[in-house]
Amino acid sequence: MKVNMKKIYPAVTRQFSLVLIVFILAFLFGPHFGFGQKRFMLDQNEAQKFKLAKQLYQKGQQLFLKGKYAKAEKAFRDCLEKFPNYSDADYYMSQICYKRNDFLLALQHIKNGKKNYKFMADLGVSSQLEYMDSLRKQKQDLEEDLRNMKQQLSSGNFKGGAFSSTPTELQGKIASAEKSILQINERLKSPIPTASEMPADYYYIHGNILFKLKKYKESLDQYLQAVKVNPNHGNAYNNLANLNYMARKYQRALYYLEKAESCGSKVNPKFREAIYKAMGK
Repeated sequence: MKVNMKKIYPAVTRQFSLVLIVFILAFLFGPHFGFGQKRFMLDQNEAQKFKLAKQLYQKGQQLFLKGKYAKAEKAFRDCLEKFPNYSDADYYMSQICYKRNDFLLALQHIKNGKKNYKFMADLGVSSQLEYMDSLRKQKQDLEEDLRNMKQQLSSGNFKGGAFSSTPTELQGKIASAEKSILQINERLKSPIPTASEMPADYYYIHGNILFKLKKYKESLDQYLQAVKVNPNHGNAYNNLANLNYMARKYQRALYYLEKAESCGSKVNPKFREAIYKAMGK
């Protein structure tokens, strides 16, 4: 049986072209294109809870920065009640609990914050991608309106159609639409978002809590992770120096103390003298 290649070839070509386009777009846009990017879709109820939680978090953050810790705690607790995955609220709660020496509760909060950080980061990326999609749709609608208005202007029919107005008014609407399209184009130039890495301070706070609980080895591991994420984290270096001094690793303690100083962290001169003395200098 003969196969009619003239009939098959166009279909094969079309399929190959579609596959090629998909892979080109995936190469250009990376994991955020199509099948590569998982988007978190919140239902209407969850989206509303998240919106309220965000407002409560922002309120709590402002209160915390002003030193109003009791009021900040209430805002963060309300935030977590609305949206338990809100990792940054747990991060601040861990610090509030730490300040009142409730180290076990502080540990629970920082662990929850770290556990949920990736989810929140991915949710943030998804929200941004949805926003970019809405901008593209808005741009398409504006471009369609712009074509219709220009066509209406060239036809000289100003009383009919969707944009009934005087020539001057129509020209103003055209200029406004063109300006809006340019603004959207600028926003669309923003880099495709990626989920951010957990900040070094998450590890640093975790290390501080573990230190208070006398879990020194675990504390040291957290500080090491903090400086890995942020090589200029002077406070983490300072605490690493302290832990190594306690472990009688004086040369290592001096190394971390100098790293802390080079990062602009205040160094206790008496601590340096104690290290030198322990080293026999």
